[in-house]
Amino acid sequence: MTARCRQFIRKITTVFAILLLANAFASAPAHAQEQKAGPMDEKAMQILQGMSDYLAGAKAFSVRVRTLFDEVRKSGIKIKSARTIQVVMQRPSSLRALTITDDGSARSSWFDGSKLTVLMRDTNQFMELDYKGTIDGMLDELIEKHDVQLPLADLLYSDVGKNFKANLISAEYLGIKLVNGIKCNHLSFESTGADWQIWIQADATPLPRRFAISYVNDAEKPEFLASLSRWSIDGKPAADQFKASVPASAEKVPFGK
Repeated sequence: MTARCRQFIRKITTVFAILLLANAFASAPAHAQEQKAGPMDEKAMQILQGMSDYLAGAKAFSVRVRTLFDEVRKSGIKIKSARTIQVVMQRPSSLRALTITDDGSARSSWFDGSKLTVLMRDTNQFMELDYKGTIDGMLDELIEKHDVQLPLADLLYSDVGKNFKANLISAEYLGIKLVNGIKCNHLSFESTGADWQIWIQADATPLPRRFAISYVNDAEKPEFLASLSRWSIDGKPAADQFKASVPASAEKVPFGK
């Protein structure tokens, strides 16, 4: 497994572990850039754009994300690690996430437009990042200055489609499939860093219901899977839930440690 992917697995546990499409593709090995473009299915691109427009137009939303990703050991054995993340956001500058891992550890994250706070509940420690601005700007700050990669973070940006379409090589429409009983359009894409698939609800509410990402340029070809459920669009989240709630006994640690 490359040092880049090991770094990703380690850092995904640090901040949100929420939502890698964008930077995983951008950080692919140089030889991946030599891949030749394939067919770009117009229907697949239209459905992807429809989902992007729908999410970008939401002033607020909440969703539960259940993820599985491969942690490749030195022996080469792949171990599946699981997380459940509950996300609530209100544009342009309020975000909250609760992450529970399969070993029982839990983290809460809050962004209120001026500061990102992450509380590690199992160790009673917290870290803070001062940033005044929007969710878009805060995510860029994490990725560009702190090298934190956030799987599915593209869903949180105001321009959802921009990163989804970055570095695409091919697109294919695979038909209607069921995801937990919901009819979805199944799309497949090749990119310069990974092959990925997305299942988008096939009705007037084109919500993403499942993701699958395969890092084909990595020797071990690790995979990331996500299931998205319990969507709520344009609700009215209480303002106080975006304010950090840190116990007085919690120890402050450097951001990103």
